[in-house]
Amino acid sequence: MRLLLRRGFQRSVVRDRMTSVNAVMFRRVWKGTNETVLAYSESEALAYRVRHADIDPADPFVVDPDHALWQRGGEFLDVAGELLQLPPAPEHSRL
Repeated sequence: MRLLLRRGFQRSVVRDRMTSVNAVMFRRVWKGTNETVLAYSESEALAYRVRHADIDPADPFVVDPDHALWQRGGEFLDVAGELLQLPPAPEHSRL
């Protein structure tokens, strides 16, 4: 978790209305993309990268598979580590 924060992710607690479960969300907008890790527990997490324009910030639990640049589910450390190791997307803006 500390590594995500050091890499510019913001941490917040969000509630998944579909499952009525709270999750810790780590999110950063980086070079035109939104990178998010949703941690339900140590063993259950979702990480994804989408273009910033293709995400609804009000509902981070829903990611359109057609718009996801990358997405993984699994243990928190595994999916967060994979996200941090991704190369920049070729279509990243320079902002």
